Amino acid sequence: MSIRRVGCLLVPRFPLACELAERPELLGSPAAVAQPDTPKVWCASPLAEEAGVAPGQPLREALARCPGMAVVEGRPARYDERAEHLLVSLEQAVAGVEPGPQGMAYIDLAAAARSQADRQALQEALLAVSPLDLGPRLGVGPTKFVALVAAHEARPNSVQAVGESQAPAFLAERSVRILPVSAEMRRRLLLLGIDTLGALGELPRSGLVAQFGPEGGRGWDLARGAHEPVVPRPVQERLVEHLRFEEPLASREMVLVAAEQALNAALRQPERRDRAARQLALRIEIDGGGRWECVVTCKEARVDRHRLWLALRGVLDTAPLHGPVQALLLELRGLTSQRGWQIELLPARSARRERLEETLRQLKAQYGRCPVGRVVQVEPWSRIPERRQALIDFDP
Repeated sequence: MSIRRVGCLLVPRFPLACELAERPELLGSPAAVAQPDTPKVWCASPLAEEAGVAPGQPLREALARCPGMAVVEGRPARYDERAEHLLVSLEQAVAGVEPGPQGMAYIDLAAAARSQADRQALQEALLAVSPLDLGPRLGVGPTKFVALVAAHEARPNSVQAVGESQAPAFLAERSVRILPVSAEMRRRLLLLGIDTLGALGELPRSGLVAQFGPEGGRGWDLARGAHEPVVPRPVQERLVEHLRFEEPLASREMVLVAAEQALNAALRQPERRDRAARQLALRIEIDGGGRWECVVTCKEARVDRHRLWLALRGVLDTAPLHGPVQALLLELRGLTSQRGWQIELLPARSARRERLEETLRQLKAQYGRCPVGRVVQVEPWSRIPERRQALIDFDP
């Protein structure tokens, strides 16, 4: 019989951990990250929580409860970037990684152990690929939930392992606050005097389902050590182009130019050759940490640049850009073969463009950079002539 072993890599209070990594002077003091759009608490440090600060609390009330608390404005784009980097690093190290909430991932250690027999070395390798400045913790157990509870109890940059025979007693003593269910269910359980997982597991499952619905049954299953499989995220073929600007783009016209340049660069990648795209995903990072993102799904996979740009420009024209744009990320998803497309019956326009791009590539190879540029309108209403148009590289 095979032994189940699941790992849970966890960075508690992920937004706050990202901020503390860049602001070490706040370590050891009450601190909180504010939501970017509303004056509310996103997450708070343990010292702030001890003073009565809680996620979702208005900042005015939180500061009244903890007057010396430092407040940092949230930067969702930055946290998304670090969370994605953490997941990609894990996926490159081992197979069988399931994303959880931001800053958390489950790992099928039984599958990973087939390629690396040394258990201790495997666990150390998983911690090593994680940014140490975030203080990651690795919990190991026979189920995902046991691994999650163990990760919460582990020290930063360390491993907490629970054996299969130890799991029932380990769970029975833990508070129901650790259950991955709604806050309302946890609140009602505590009001009923059910404060430990052991007490929850002694109740009849049918009664919990009648009281709380499907999540009541799931909470009972988890408290009793039920196994849930690790489900890795599906592998998608995609092309990614990321632009970061030294000076934020202040006008929508400049953002349109940058998005078109990103699309052109993505379509020039060798992996895209003879492929059509079904989706375009665009993420814009606003100066100061805000973000705007959208996914454009085409009715049919699109091949030519012109039709892809029309789909992308349609959402950019109405995008709510609340501030200068610091970075732009474009993804082409759902790549598929373009064989059989009737557009290939009329190759004259695309053939001319290919010849032009080949000529520009030869010029770039000869001079080290493309000496050809193109003029685009950015602020035609401006009184300053130099701001009405911009010269950008026609980079093949």
